[in-house]
Amino acid sequence: MPALITHHLFGEEAAHALPEGLLDGEEELLAFLLGNLGPDPLFARFATLPDRAARCRSLAHLMHGPKAMESLLAMRETVAHLHRDDMRVGRAFALGQLAHYLLDSRSHAFVYSQQHALAHADPSLQNAQSELHALIESDLDVWMLWSMRQAEVDPSIIGTSLARTERVSRVGGAIFSQVAMQVFGVSVDARQYEGSLADFGFLYRAIEPADGRRNRLIGSVERIARPHSLAMAQAHLNQRGDACPDANLDHQPWHDPSTGEVRTESFPDLFWNALGEWDGISRAYASGERDRLAPFVTRDYDGVPLAR
Repeated sequence: MPALITHHLFGEEAAHALPEGLLDGEEELLAFLLGNLGPDPLFARFATLPDRAARCRSLAHLMHGPKAMESLLAMRETVAHLHRDDMRVGRAFALGQLAHYLLDSRSHAFVYSQQHALAHADPSLQNAQSELHALIESDLDVWMLWSMRQAEVDPSIIGTSLARTERVSRVGGAIFSQVAMQVFGVSVDARQYEGSLADFGFLYRAIEPADGRRNRLIGSVERIARPHSLAMAQAHLNQRGDACPDANLDHQPWHDPSTGEVRTESFPDLFWNALGEWDGISRAYASGERDRLAPFVTRDYDGVPLAR
């Protein structure tokens, strides 16, 4: 769930960088920004039958894996089969999904490296990998928002990130449903996407703010069954200022967990470098040619190199 804000900031920058006329009107911009959340809202699905919720979460996990290219191309192909009145909204949504992939694939190795380093430094955190990942991303959310917009996290920002029309969520659901079956052989009803968005928003409203009484209560209940609270890790704790240890602003070396390569980029380096690739990858995607897209799709959403 964290990184919602960082992805939204990236999506705003990517939308502005698209050629004029490619996003026409507010609804297409909403479709792009919602698509820019990627498959992440599907992780939050819970208010439905257990089997349906499990399939939504399974699809989110599968899309983060080695079939990134197939998923992206299937989305583009699906847009061509939408009703004519929905095609521009569908195209905007698919482009947003591409933006989500771009930032994820370029930055996730950094987040996992930070996560593993913290767990290595404190063995008691070895069983808190999900919580560490969430905490790092929520800290980056807060810092990126302050750094780029001089703003703090509040409910209106969360709401803006999930803003949508009925058509946007319906078209997005149709795209996810088709990709689920075509690429992964998983049956996901198109209506489950809107349900996932509703659950996503509900969970954020439940846990924010990080220092609120409700969050502390949820965290206390969680720790009855587990040693660490995911809700407390996911919530955003506002902090003003230029410092952010999780962002590696002093360019300390870190190890790419998938390749072993020693790297020194900060998180903002990765963010802006990814944005620098946006024009190239979006044009390659628009062409629909796998060979043009392949040089950009070299890692999965988790930053793991893809087999050639």
